[in-house]
Amino acid sequence: MDDAGFDEAVRALHDAHAPALLAWARRRTSDPREAEEVVQETLVLAWRKHHQYDPERGSERAWLFGIARNVAADRHRRNARHLRSVPDDAIEPAADDSDLDRLVEASLVQDALASLSDDHRTVLVEIYYRGRSVRDTAERLAIPEGTVKSRTYHALRSLRTELENREVLD
Repeated sequence: MDDAGFDEAVRALHDAHAPALLAWARRRTSDPREAEEVVQETLVLAWRKHHQYDPERGSERAWLFGIARNVAADRHRRNARHLRSVPDDAIEPAADDSDLDRLVEASLVQDALASLSDDHRTVLVEIYYRGRSVRDTAERLAIPEGTVKSRTYHALRSLRTELENREVLD
């Protein structure tokens, strides 16, 4: 790829995802410059490792948020080793970022669920999202209860693997 193509690709990646990444990063840190650095490092890493991105495993945005989460955690660990003095007037109450966290995690879980087979995904949706019992699920899907149990077991194992691959679970 020539320099012009490289610049264009980086610009497209930035334009498509940087605003959402920056909003997420700002909720993670009290320093706006730190949030910008998280986004910058995320995009650089994503560009360097773009060959590792597999669209069949999830959306590009979910992949980027996984990278951003790791970058933010690494930076936090590095910064936690150093004590810094912060003036009292610079301290603001922490924003409630639980909604955004849930949204990001839901997006990653949705991508992971989409990678499961139809049979496995259907059973998990019936049992965990619709709150049906094994018996109700078996009746609704017209399959034996043992099949529901087996599919649930294998679906959860596959889902765990997918979430670990997306670095949602450790």
